[in-house]
Amino acid sequence: MSVPEPCLVLDGSARAGIRVGVLQGRRWIGQGVSADGALESLFPCVEKALAQAGVTLADIKSFALSVGPGSVLGIRITALSVRGWCALTPRPIFVWESLAALAHAALSAGEQGPFLVATESRLKRWHALEVGNDGALGVPFEAEAAQLNSSGLRVISASDAAVNALTSVVIVPAPWTSLPLNFQQPGFLRAEARPDALNIANDFATWSGERHRGTV
Repeated sequence: MSVPEPCLVLDGSARAGIRVGVLQGRRWIGQGVSADGALESLFPCVEKALAQAGVTLADIKSFALSVGPGSVLGIRITALSVRGWCALTPRPIFVWESLAALAHAALSAGEQGPFLVATESRLKRWHALEVGNDGALGVPFEAEAAQLNSSGLRVISASDAAVNALTSVVIVPAPWTSLPLNFQQPGFLRAEARPDALNIANDFATWSGERHRGTV
């Protein structure tokens, strides 16, 4: 999907930290990154990204943000901010899902399915998604680490905590740098006038790795 540019892109889904970028010509022309929480760092990161890009908020033609799964607080702060800006000056809003971004980044890097992608959830649980043999993406689910470990599948994660919790894990960089490319893939983005956090765990599908147990 081609988004109107310049597009202000926000990702508050990480367990800690936030990323903001101005997208123009399929590349970042300004970025603001912080390890602090979204409440403290969203607006400074927006200001930095806009200043680096040499534009103002009034110049932005569209917004794109992650709806998770991930930090509900971070996602809702970015979502409410975007909704507020668009209430003042209507502009299109697009959303993507964090697990899908991680899966597409892994596939682009040459990973072959089947495998799982996973991010930290609450209470030592994990948000995850299965990528099939053909690269098709499954439905997000929440699971204990033991469930993922018993699946027999490689687990791709950008979380450092995965090293101590998951077996057969491959740690990769956060998929932020690949977002401009991913935005061009059909179905990656969707228009959403009133974005909100995706990751209410009770809404996720149940999942079992039983059929994969013992596979390589």
